[in-house]
Amino acid sequence: MTQVHRPQSKLRKKAVILGASGFIGVNLARRLAEIGVDLTCFARGVSDYWPIGSRVILGDLVSPPPELLEAMKGAVVFHLMSSTRPTPATGEAVAEIATNLMATVGLLEATKDMDCRWVFSSSGGTVYGQTDAARITEEHPNIPISSYGTVKLAIERYFSLYHTLHGLDFVTARISNPFGPYQLAAGGQGLVAALFDRIAGGRPVEIWGDGENIRDYVYIDDVTEALILLGQRGRAGAIYNVGSGLGSTVNELVAKISTILGVRAEVVYTPSRGIDVRRNVLDINKIEHELGWRPAYTLDEGVVLTHRWWQGQHHLGGLATDNKGNLGNAL
Repeated sequence: MTQVHRPQSKLRKKAVILGASGFIGVNLARRLAEIGVDLTCFARGVSDYWPIGSRVILGDLVSPPPELLEAMKGAVVFHLMSSTRPTPATGEAVAEIATNLMATVGLLEATKDMDCRWVFSSSGGTVYGQTDAARITEEHPNIPISSYGTVKLAIERYFSLYHTLHGLDFVTARISNPFGPYQLAAGGQGLVAALFDRIAGGRPVEIWGDGENIRDYVYIDDVTEALILLGQRGRAGAIYNVGSGLGSTVNELVAKISTILGVRAEVVYTPSRGIDVRRNVLDINKIEHELGWRPAYTLDEGVVLTHRWWQGQHHLGGLATDNKGNLGNAL
């Protein structure tokens, strides 16, 4: 594990996490509680993994409860909420626009005069689209090839608009493929979690394409530290890639997890999807240069740590499984 500087102080004494019951939200909540932040967790449902003592508000962004708006005053607001995942289908695009884009814009309008600092969790894969770039910088053209990526990009643009018109204080984190503890296969997103579940269970691993698509996998502890740092010192209105800066193929990831489990994976290759880009590796020079952040964990170290957590949950009977869909190309 690489030793890097981690933020110890906080510029604001309280934080609100929108989407706190998700994988990133749970890990971020636990880390914020560790460093003594006054924390409010907002989600559609309660998570058993939230830290004791955090304030809980339930609801959705379409009609945010008044107590949420009150909690946001003077807080760092981490916007992690999303009701969808990447898919080639457009049948749910209207609902996606309503529940994600329109709901976010409504919340921006309601809070535009509040003293809060936003950190928006965008996508480090889907907003860029197809590219041959060895590493993708924040200045790379945005040509999404899914409704999910299009909505994420639209939300980014509305944050920028409110920054220009109303001085809204925000930063955007384009996160690659996070993995680690509290990511469950039943969530339908997260290749590492799905691979642990399927390989250990002796079920076939179905991969879209030939398994040679390259992705940037980043351990969740590195992601939470990056988000906290962006909430503290990220440049207002700026976009930052958050990833490992390194690429691994799906086949390589299958091999790593098969080895650590001691189980031979049964791999079934199926036709690739139109939304699956061949290569997506983020350039993280900007966040490293401006804020001194870089990942502390390698992919191998992160997979080992994830396995330790996975074993503990498995022995306790706490893991849900997912029997649906293919696995090939998480974005």
